Amino acid sequence: MRTLLLAFLAVLVLGVGAVLVPRDVGKPQAVPFSETARSEALSSAETLLGSASLLESTDTVMLLTSQAQALLQPSGSSASSIPTASASLRATQDRPTRAGFVSALSASASRRLADAANADGGMARLLAAVGTAQLLESSRLATNWGLPLPATPPGASAAPAPPPSCPASTGTSTTAPTPGTAPTQANLPGALAAVVSSEQEAIYAYQVALTKLDAKASATASTWLARHQELLRGAEAQGRLHCIATPPREAGYRLPATFAAKPGLALGSMESSSLTAYADLVALSEGETRQWAIDGLVDAAKRGQAWGTPVGPFAGLAVDGKALPPLPSGTPGP
Repeated sequence: MRTLLLAFLAVLVLGVGAVLVPRDVGKPQAVPFSETARSEALSSAETLLGSASLLESTDTVMLLTSQAQALLQPSGSSASSIPTASASLRATQDRPTRAGFVSALSASASRRLADAANADGGMARLLAAVGTAQLLESSRLATNWGLPLPATPPGASAAPAPPPSCPASTGTSTTAPTPGTAPTQANLPGALAAVVSSEQEAIYAYQVALTKLDAKASATASTWLARHQELLRGAEAQGRLHCIATPPREAGYRLPATFAAKPGLALGSMESSSLTAYADLVALSEGETRQWAIDGLVDAAKRGQAWGTPVGPFAGLAVDGKALPPLPSGTPGP
């Protein structure tokens, strides 16, 4: 009897031990999507940087250098579980054509914007900023080189349908930050409030500008005034979708002192300042609201560039280039 009991206990211990031993010991963990997207964006930026260096496009080289630096891992190394293009391969590649480079840059931009829709908040904002800047740079180069303009994504979608009802506690107005600044609170209500406030100011500014611009510029301003009115309705609808009270519309806004003499430049500066609000909304939202914010970011950047205000390497992000880590040796630079 004792022998049988000991045998039973031995079988029990072995059985429990078999259950406790992990089945996937040594199996590599899946790489998070945000890390995959970052690594692919870095690889693309490095490859494009090599091509831009061969084409001697100085401004593009500087833009891509800053983007590659920002996309490096915190350690400053480009090494990751996803291989990047080697410096030696880029150094020996054939000289790219202008048309091929514009196409590749535009394709990279589209991929970064698509990945921004699914990445984690902070990485989503960086990818959207990088993708928007690459998209505008591809259009600028195409214009300068006499090439067909690359395809651009459509504008922000129509306003979403609001929910049947919202909680009774939802009704307090969100304090609106100054247009072009970060939201007062790093949350979805604060980010939406910033976008709504920015669009309200834009509508007022465009209405005033219509009386000060020449006929051609006035026609453009009229079209974009209608676009801003649509964007404001969309932002307010996003608030209703999330049961968030957005800032009420105001009667007027203080315009910059340069507005009367140079309304076009003032409108460009205003469009540029609104990028921060849209970039913050990208980081603090998800789903269709994030996609709406990404489209709005691209929209505002295109209008700002059209008025003569450059976007820089990061649309909507204030990045100190001096604080960025250096690229690994062997990577083409400015």
